[in-house]
Amino acid sequence: MTQPAQSRAFLPLGIALGGRRCLVVGGGAVGTRKAATLARSGASVTVVAPAVTEELAAQVATGRVRWIEGPFQDDHLVGAFLAVAATNDPAVNRAVTAAAERAGTLACDASSAQSSQVIFGALFEHDGTTVAVFTDGHDPTRARDMRDRIAVYFAPGRPGR
Repeated sequence: MTQPAQSRAFLPLGIALGGRRCLVVGGGAVGTRKAATLARSGASVTVVAPAVTEELAAQVATGRVRWIEGPFQDDHLVGAFLAVAATNDPAVNRAVTAAAERAGTLACDASSAQSSQVIFGALFEHDGTTVAVFTDGHDPTRARDMRDRIAVYFAPGRPGR
């Protein structure tokens, strides 16, 4: 059951996605980032979108990501563990998250933490270490800024490294 927006809080959590089917709806910049993050984690990623960025097309060409060209349909969720709505159309994003919830699939609306069961933190990955910064979806810019500040501590040549 979804919590009311005013009481929504998220638990930062590491999750093994290796081989799990993850669906990303949207082939723009946000969808590209989400698909790349999921693919790096070992997930089996399918993107549904009428068009994709060049970067995402390159991942499709290498077989790292599968692309279904066209609009989202509820049956794209069959077998999906996680669905990410990453379009620039709020109505489509709501339709994806609602269909995912009906299907028992975890859902992330990249444009709305309040509509999500799962959110992505601002990630920094270096030398076997992953740092994720969360603001419960309230301020992604601040999360990215904090991630970037943390990354400075991992810079080559920094004392203590």
